Amino acid sequence: MARSPSQSLWQLNGGAALAAAALVIPPLAVFAPLGLAPLQAVLALVLLARAPRQAFAGIGRILPLVVLVAALALWATASASWSILPRHSLFEGLRFFAIGAGGLIVLGAALDLPPTAGRRIARFAVAGILLALLLLLVERLGNFAIVRLFHDLPPDYPLSISRYDRGVTTLVLMLWPALAAIRRAWQGAIFVLGVFATTWLMSSLASLLALGAGVAAFALACRFPRFVAAALIAALLAAATVLPAVVPSDQSVVAFQERAPWFKSSGIHRLLIWRFTADRIAERPLLGWGMDASRELPGGHRDFTTTLPGIKLPPGNEALPLHPHDAALQWRVELGLPGTALCLAIIFWGLWCVGSKAHLLPVQRAAVLGFAATAMVIGLSSFGAWQAWWLSCLCTISALCAGAMVKKG
Repeated sequence: MARSPSQSLWQLNGGAALAAAALVIPPLAVFAPLGLAPLQAVLALVLLARAPRQAFAGIGRILPLVVLVAALALWATASASWSILPRHSLFEGLRFFAIGAGGLIVLGAALDLPPTAGRRIARFAVAGILLALLLLLVERLGNFAIVRLFHDLPPDYPLSISRYDRGVTTLVLMLWPALAAIRRAWQGAIFVLGVFATTWLMSSLASLLALGAGVAAFALACRFPRFVAAALIAALLAAATVLPAVVPSDQSVVAFQERAPWFKSSGIHRLLIWRFTADRIAERPLLGWGMDASRELPGGHRDFTTTLPGIKLPPGNEALPLHPHDAALQWRVELGLPGTALCLAIIFWGLWCVGSKAHLLPVQRAAVLGFAATAMVIGLSSFGAWQAWWLSCLCTISALCAGAMVKKG
């Protein structure tokens, strides 16, 4: 059926908004990653204003996801009634509701795009990544020249390369919708190697491991997409159910550090954080401690350097600084079994749809599963599960993946 001129205009505007986001996200994440949350909010409002039919038509195709996200938001907000930080949990639950609603609007609009708009999103994503790569190289090789210029800092003022961790993380996630614009295998290989080399140069270990996992998942999913989707589901389920029981004890970590002094102190600290979190999960296994209550769990601010005999860590390594650095453990310790089940269901539904139902070309299905593997590694090793910039990053780039992929049939 032919589309009316007004419908074409609405879709063009919706596609243009998503393409603009694809261009802006990589460089924005390099210098102002916290801006990804307001960017998603603005994008959702623009799509509601300029392409409401498109957004709601797409949402109608993902009603199970809508129900699951709404249920998780309600459970997170309800956790304020038993949380050790009731006001904070209430605020975080409501904020999750807002971010989730915005993410669903953006995803809905992306799912109803025509192929021409999808190709434009992919091309703009490539341009955004190339710009971000250039900015990161200037900063890494030029002694943080851009940051020093904008903040009027002298050349000898100390700056840490870790300030770009969020930007590099966003970069490796944006790689996947951008690959939809690549027409030849050798072009894709060069593009991936460029992102990989920059990630290595920026010393972002978590992003490097995530990118490696994503590339491996992509290569395998080109032939066996259902197997990869099932493997990702199994890995996440194991992280949420088995990890709390198998994290080594404090004494075992101390003994391990003595046997392997070459192991990074940050890795030792991470193991101790996970052990502390697992112990708190055992104290409140059903309901948890409340939405985003990890920052104030009992004993969380004790310093391992003074309270754990034999450990060799720099001063200030607390038992739980803000969050467990593992999404699955954070779900368990804060939202208990029901909240964890809802989080798993949201991700499992997406993986199942991509692996079994989505009408995608094989290489595009593999790219989406590569994105999922990349996001999972980062989520299970780095940032807080409820950080607004991180949730917005995942939601928006998921929508860009959906929009950039040309559907079959």
